[in-house]
Amino acid sequence: MGFRENLLKRITINDLVKTVDVTIGTAQSGAKVDKKSMKKLLDMSTFDLHKDRDMDLYTRPLEGETHQILVLDNELPLFETSLEDVLLRRNPTVKEMISIRNAIKILNDKDVVKFRRNQTLDFIHKDLLKDLDLTFTHQDIESMFKEAVQALSNGDIGEVMESICLFAEILGYVPAPPLFEIKKHKVWGKSVKDKSGKTLFGPMVIYNQDSNRLVLWPESFEKLDPGRVETLFEQGNVKTSRGKEGAEVFNFLMEKTLAQGIVAPV
Repeated sequence: MGFRENLLKRITINDLVKTVDVTIGTAQSGAKVDKKSMKKLLDMSTFDLHKDRDMDLYTRPLEGETHQILVLDNELPLFETSLEDVLLRRNPTVKEMISIRNAIKILNDKDVVKFRRNQTLDFIHKDLLKDLDLTFTHQDIESMFKEAVQALSNGDIGEVMESICLFAEILGYVPAPPLFEIKKHKVWGKSVKDKSGKTLFGPMVIYNQDSNRLVLWPESFEKLDPGRVETLFEQGNVKTSRGKEGAEVFNFLMEKTLAQGIVAPV
């Protein structure tokens, strides 16, 4: 896959991880993991699906009979042992439970479980990203820029949104926190802490899907008056505030990307 495809894949992986993460609870919570989203992650991995004893087991070999085996249930346990051992511990037959030795294994699996819950999700997340080639050339970014400008010119809202997300992923821009949300607009920006520890947000890329209007607010703020920003945009005074509009926004993002030289780490 090319750079753009790999970047889109990282965005998809990160979004799925966030979706699963908020559904993982403690052992006592009874929370149910979003198995559908977790399955999508695992389907992108080097783990193979194995169905046995009414369980979805994702396996990949380590050495000899030992495998990494992830059981797709609410605990998300990741075993490093044999398939037979996992079947015994997670869903034993009546005959297997008769053995005292087996009963001990069934009651305590700490010797073979490497991760559970969020730790398992974090392991899968890192595993999916580690071999993803995100190096890019000047031509890759220039191509992204041209496609973004064309989409904006054509009023292709979906393509404009995707282009913004791609540049945001490279630059480490994130969706606006509540203090910086603007009614009827999508907002992305850089979130950083100053020397005093205060969180600042900006520059900000702001897009109105109804009007297909794209603007850049170049400054960073501790908090924002949405009414002031909306009024500024409505009056068409973006440039007087050192802001940028339309294709100039994508040019700004392209230049920032080329100056940065790498994709921002997760």
